[in-house]
Amino acid sequence: MITHFASLKIKTVSIQGVKQFYHDLLHFPVVKESETEIEFQPAPDFSLKFEEASEPIVPVHIAFEVAYSQFENIVQKLGEQVPLLKWPDGKIVEQIDSGVNVYFRDGDGNLLEFIAHPYLKAGVLAPYGTYGVLYLREVGLPVEDPVAARLWMKQTLGLTIAKESDQFAFVIGGTAHAVVVSTMRKWIPIAMYALAPSLEITYGVTDERFLDRVRSSLDRRMIISDTEEGLHFRMYGYSIRLKVTSFPKDIAIRLNLPHAPEGKEVNSVIGDEFLEEGLTALSRGGEVGWFEGHVGGAYLAAYYMQKEHDLPLEVLQGLAANCRHLRSRHEDWFKPFPPESAQPELMERLIEGLLPNLTNLSTSGHGVTLGVLALKALRDRPDLLTPSIVRGVLKLMQDAAGEHKLARYYGIDDYTQLDRSDNSLSEIPPYRDASDLAVRALSELELVLPDQEVEGKFYFFAGEQEHGITHAHALIELERLGYAELAKLGQGNHRLQMKLNRLRPEALSDQGVNIAEEASITEARYWTRQYEDPHAIKVPYAALSLLQYVPPEIRADMERGVCKLLSLMK
Repeated sequence: MITHFASLKIKTVSIQGVKQFYHDLLHFPVVKESETEIEFQPAPDFSLKFEEASEPIVPVHIAFEVAYSQFENIVQKLGEQVPLLKWPDGKIVEQIDSGVNVYFRDGDGNLLEFIAHPYLKAGVLAPYGTYGVLYLREVGLPVEDPVAARLWMKQTLGLTIAKESDQFAFVIGGTAHAVVVSTMRKWIPIAMYALAPSLEITYGVTDERFLDRVRSSLDRRMIISDTEEGLHFRMYGYSIRLKVTSFPKDIAIRLNLPHAPEGKEVNSVIGDEFLEEGLTALSRGGEVGWFEGHVGGAYLAAYYMQKEHDLPLEVLQGLAANCRHLRSRHEDWFKPFPPESAQPELMERLIEGLLPNLTNLSTSGHGVTLGVLALKALRDRPDLLTPSIVRGVLKLMQDAAGEHKLARYYGIDDYTQLDRSDNSLSEIPPYRDASDLAVRALSELELVLPDQEVEGKFYFFAGEQEHGITHAHALIELERLGYAELAKLGQGNHRLQMKLNRLRPEALSDQGVNIAEEASITEARYWTRQYEDPHAIKVPYAALSLLQYVPPEIRADMERGVCKLLSLMK
């Protein structure tokens, strides 16, 4: 797990200028110095590095946590050395909801902050230097799509999200708070545009096992280097390094930080075996046909649902019970394959197998939905990238890409003959980003019709809406895994799917499913039931993931739409 910011490297136009500011005025000790670089030690477990650049630079926002008991004296001493920035109302010190802070700038225009919190337990970390610095608390990371970025950090780096909005969130690991904001936002208190700077963050992590988990989940094209200096990769334009340090693993708990983990690392209800068993069942079922991959897909969805979301115990128990029930009907699909060596080159075969499903809408997107679940699991467990498992997944995707129920959608005899150009999809404009895709997919659930026979033909009205949700989630996951171009390639199919899902008799519009205002995906009433349909697990998982991309103020309404679908599950 991530424990703290171990170092930060940023650009400067003057090494001598930063030395005068950070050493002469702030009294940060100089650790190393050359003509083009300088390194300071603001706190025992954090180093601040500057690299000289002969080009314009973008200011960085950083915040140092200082001792709350010394804050007034710190502000007084700081004000004697540097100009302190004012808020629009003329105040210098701001009383925030959980503490106090003060802002100032260095010679490069970097926006600096000293911040203190009364809840921080004294005596755990000793105040360091003239200004009583405890640690680097915040680094600003402006990005074009802050929702996608923070969810990537949560899912890939195991970080916690707090105080989220559509343009802002803290993404937290231990004492480290990445301030992930939109490039359309301005930094307080002086309304300075939050542009994306050039910087390199080194996070301190607990152990090599954590590095292995992150390493396996990264697209290798993101990795810059992997040495004894740590795992170095690119993330949303930023340079990130993970390095094992001796910083206390339980520092957040010891400091009494609000978002400290509770220390439950092992889930006794749904364990790691669900991933391996799900992949096995997905592959063996896939050898039979694409539809038979649903059971293994449900297992994988259950595994990732508990891994990525904070779920009540009754939900975890319901997930496990329904997985066992689905398994009881297909126990042979869960028989382990004979031992085989993993073959990393097989990952390319999986990507090739996805392509026909991304360029051709078939089986309501199941080739993408189930294929991406398998891809994600094999990224997390590269030791399972064996010929036997990959063979079944490839067969599943091949079958899914080639099978069509031509009259699947109301009023269309053969949907494969429809015009798929942008002009024909003008009512479903291209998706701007992951958040836009999530919001628009969930918005389709405002009207949910039960599956039913119309004019002698049976239509899966609600079923197709379920597939719209799982398909959208798969495309967003594909982008998060580093395959942005592939995800974009598949968006045209999803737009067509949305258009087709809207086809239904006008006379049925008053038969829409109603649901209670307080309905929730995680309510116990849903999870205490036994289901025959694997979508009873896959849809809640996809929906909970999509809801994270939705602005908080409309999230409850979107969740109610999902609950309309869940109320129809068999």
